[in-house]
Amino acid sequence: MTGATPVEGAAPVAGGAAAPTAKKGKGAKAAEGAASAGKAATSQGITSIDNAAQAAENAKIAASKNGATDIGVTNDSIKLGTVSAHGIALGNLLVTPMVNGIKAAFASINDRGGVLGRRLSLVDCDDGPGEVSRSKACLKKLAGQDKVFALLSYSSWASASIHSDLAQYKLPAVGTWAYSQTEWQDPYMFPTHMSMIHEAMANAHWVKNVIKPKTYGLVCLTSPEMQLSCNEVQRVLDASGSKLVKKLDVAITETSMSAQILSLRAAQPEHVVHYVINPATMAKFMVEATQQNYYPPKGISGNHLAAEVLGSLFGKHPVNRYWTNTTYKLWGPEFMATMAKYARGNKGLNHHIVQANYVGSLIFERAAKAIGPNLTRERLMAQLGNGDVYAADASLDQRFSWSKAERGGTYENQTWSKEMGQGREYMYKYTSTNTVSNPNGAPSGFQPDPDQFVVYTHK
Repeated sequence: MTGATPVEGAAPVAGGAAAPTAKKGKGAKAAEGAASAGKAATSQGITSIDNAAQAAENAKIAASKNGATDIGVTNDSIKLGTVSAHGIALGNLLVTPMVNGIKAAFASINDRGGVLGRRLSLVDCDDGPGEVSRSKACLKKLAGQDKVFALLSYSSWASASIHSDLAQYKLPAVGTWAYSQTEWQDPYMFPTHMSMIHEAMANAHWVKNVIKPKTYGLVCLTSPEMQLSCNEVQRVLDASGSKLVKKLDVAITETSMSAQILSLRAAQPEHVVHYVINPATMAKFMVEATQQNYYPPKGISGNHLAAEVLGSLFGKHPVNRYWTNTTYKLWGPEFMATMAKYARGNKGLNHHIVQANYVGSLIFERAAKAIGPNLTRERLMAQLGNGDVYAADASLDQRFSWSKAERGGTYENQTWSKEMGQGREYMYKYTSTNTVSNPNGAPSGFQPDPDQFVVYTHK
């Protein structure tokens, strides 16, 4: 466990690392006629939960408390926490950049004056390989000892097991990574990433539309969430007439994928879909597939491998025959400029969860500013849940809302928006072992799939 780290910086990134903008029909109308609607809208488009009279009263409340409006909040600071599985395989390449990314986003916010004069700091707690007991201990420490105001992200396999803890500590978690669909259902969580089950739907529709395999194989982590994700792939592909010829269930602790590759060779699927989430497992798969000179004739696709480090892990064998779906476009000039200035150690290590943490940080900034000086956990949750749509900058091209419709629904009854973070993603083709971003933030080694770049959960 590590202590509180103030995140400092010298000057804003040239041009500014723009915070996400918000677009919402009723929010725009409220800005037009706030007095008649009884709501106060910020200049950036977010609809405040306070009307003008309430905003004035809450400013008085904050002043009467000298700015100390809730746990972890003072007149000039806001302390946030995060839980990170630094002990997973390749944790130094995957998890450390996530924490650095949050600190970088905080530093850029602080250089813009913080949140109404309050500077952000971060306490990172290491729960090892993502063990549930250690994760719960981290939450107890962050809430009781460190007294953080809220969480920013939650990068641990244990994210599906801490819902009761968040409710117990009344601790909001902004920008979680949505490993579990339950993160979208938890009122204390505000994910900035599509859930794995939804990713599986979108990936499967892409395979159905573009690859059109007669036969397919599945590589699935044994965790419940990944099994449910693989079920969604099977639902879509079986309905299209494709036949599942081999399903491999693999543990996160697999030391070798050689036997699994041999079984795929014997089954001869035209295409393989993986929902493993653990990059180390698929890195082993690719290395050993290269050694055995095996690859399915119509390639492999799967989730969570949009990463600058991918080329060094996968090598040449899968080039031009591997695809990965991801929540954000890769990589974006504002995002990469922020990382280059405030997280230089992330060079060549940024990935799409770092993007999610970055966007979560900026959404927190926007929501907290809309709340005004009387910042409380309850008011933060009300603000984030009021139906506003938070859009990342145009280069990342993603939007989020945490309305009831976005949090609910089923495959048969998809209540979420088809144009936001629970409904659409992007498909990238792996084209070169040089996957380190270009200086202008454009991707290298990843190409938008020429046949279907935008992928959806419903078609």
